[in-house]
Amino acid sequence: MREEHCVVIGNGPAGNEAATTVREHAPDVRITVIGQETVHQYKPNLLPDYIAGKISYADLFVTDPGLYKERDIKLRLGQRVASVDFRNSELILDHHEKIRFTGLIIACGARPRIPEPLQVFEDLLLTLKTVADAEVWIEKLVHVEDVLIAGGDLTSLCFTKALLSLGKRVIFVLSEDSFWPVRITPEVREQCAQKLREAGVDVTECRKIKGLARVSEHSVEVRTDTKTMVVGAVGAFYGLVPDVRFLARSGLDIERGILVDEHLKTCFDHVYAAGDCAQVFHPALKDYWVSIGRSNAVELGKVAAVNLLGGVLSVDVPRENIFELDGIIANTSWWLEF
Repeated sequence: MREEHCVVIGNGPAGNEAATTVREHAPDVRITVIGQETVHQYKPNLLPDYIAGKISYADLFVTDPGLYKERDIKLRLGQRVASVDFRNSELILDHHEKIRFTGLIIACGARPRIPEPLQVFEDLLLTLKTVADAEVWIEKLVHVEDVLIAGGDLTSLCFTKALLSLGKRVIFVLSEDSFWPVRITPEVREQCAQKLREAGVDVTECRKIKGLARVSEHSVEVRTDTKTMVVGAVGAFYGLVPDVRFLARSGLDIERGILVDEHLKTCFDHVYAAGDCAQVFHPALKDYWVSIGRSNAVELGKVAAVNLLGGVLSVDVPRENIFELDGIIANTSWWLEF
């Protein structure tokens, strides 16, 4: 039935799994995937290895673009959804084009989290979430010899290994925001600091960055609670937050992310959310949790697609995988593995 149009917002693991699952179960439905980045699906966890020169650009990517054509899935890259009109079931793109849908899966992912006190210095902080971010780092590392890492999520630990392999000096600031949203206890901090020092990382005693200032094109002054230092670049690794700003005032129930039930359904019929952008209701907890990690995103994408087509799958998350920090409940399989 070609008049049925399933639209997926997001070209990451949740979005691609959702589109593939819809096609497997509904061979005649029209499917469009809209991705904000200009490249097809890749593995963000491989970006540190790409920066270090351990893998090629082509090794980053999950699937060949030709597979979308084979599966009759229209892939629109470099397109930003500006807003969604749920009353009229249509997306409005940044260039004002309108796209009608009969079913929608929102899998727009997350963006790097910058703690509020540091947001004023955001132009001096480098993140590592996208291929474009990796290209910025590759260019920057040609000119600098030392990098300060602020935060401490899983990406930062992998990136630190990459920097060391390139012969760069790494200075690490472990603060209360490190490993967010996992609470950093004195025991966790000391364990991590010891591992980093054994690898050749300079773990500072300071706990908080108070200010940043550009000294030159390739040097930044960092003022902390204990000292001031000048480094070549500052990387901000404070975890991710759902990238749902474009959905403000759309009528969706949004807290930290998009609120959905255990079937990933939003407050609108035929509209589901999956991956890092969703807050999923847990019946046993009677509260919402957020997803962290690629494997979780893939599973949520599959569940959303099946249920959009009439299924009644529930997201089954063991309670031991879920924890609470500062009012945020999260499921983070990578932390348990780490």
